[in-house]
Amino acid sequence: MKKLILALERELLVAEKQDNTWNIQSFFKGANPVSLAVDPHDGNIVYCATFDRGLWKTYDGGASWQAIDIAPSFGEFARQDQSSRVYTVLQIVANPNHEGQSILYAGTEPSSIVRSIDGGKSFETLTDFADAPSKASWFFPQRPHTHHVKHIATHPHDPHALYATIEVGGLFQSPDDGMTWIESPHAPRDIHELYTHAQAPKRLYAALGDSFLKENDLGHGYAESLDHGATWQYIADGLEHHYVYHLAVDPHDPDIVLLAASSSPRHAHEYQNGQCDSMIYRKEKHQAWTPITAGLPPSKGTLVSVLDVNEQGEFFVFSNHGVYVSQDHGLTWGRLDIPWKPGYVHQHPYAMAVID
Repeated sequence: MKKLILALERELLVAEKQDNTWNIQSFFKGANPVSLAVDPHDGNIVYCATFDRGLWKTYDGGASWQAIDIAPSFGEFARQDQSSRVYTVLQIVANPNHEGQSILYAGTEPSSIVRSIDGGKSFETLTDFADAPSKASWFFPQRPHTHHVKHIATHPHDPHALYATIEVGGLFQSPDDGMTWIESPHAPRDIHELYTHAQAPKRLYAALGDSFLKENDLGHGYAESLDHGATWQYIADGLEHHYVYHLAVDPHDPDIVLLAASSSPRHAHEYQNGQCDSMIYRKEKHQAWTPITAGLPPSKGTLVSVLDVNEQGEFFVFSNHGVYVSQDHGLTWGRLDIPWKPGYVHQHPYAMAVID
């Protein structure tokens, strides 16, 4: 990899490797960047969604950023424009109708999905899920009066098919570029991340918080569907941390899956003077989950980590202790020599983008 863009709790880091040395720049200090999306046609074009300061775009791989949905102010006395959207997740795909162009999808709080086909110059609202049968029961545990779109995923072969998850509300599917959405009635309710795989187009992988929706209901941290989400199987054998927040699947083997999990939501998201915890788990076909520790930071004191994998099959862990890479399908890890300030240890990692 040549460059990493890392979304921390209170700033955005751009780390670039030049002559075997990692240099780092910091942006958006005081903001809360939550999601990143790299244009499939141009790796220098990256979008950054912030929870509290709108949507931003770079044309030069993160060297500079421009606001595309809110006035560019991050000063101490900055005030959020109340008419701006509160973004929670981004997804970008190649436009199947216009070669060389992309479609940017963004999820918001309260739950809606908007789309831009002109690089963020304008947006149209695709849905606010007003007709969803279960909408009256949706909630977000930290803010029970509201809810948001947590993840947007694409179908590996059908460029018009999309998936969206609601925290906490369930799974929705769209067959037509997001124009209509159908609720999946049997899906888990609290899907943090959802992924598909090119070699298994009917298979859905889901990282879940469902174990903590009810008391004494552990074993609902990860699930898969083999029929586009019609039915689901919870896979918990070997998992000792049941709050699963991130996942990554080997692009060359749909049966190699990695999870980032914690013992509870609080231990995942709150540093608590180092009492937080996070564990990476790995699974192959017909095997139980195995905790992975070789080369990674200790579980105790680690906030729930972000997972990613590139097209070459290199896996990445982004934690509050730094960035780690595995070149053997997630078995062993090494820390990248990126300068890491002591204050980063107290910040929650939210998202990463790997630019080769």
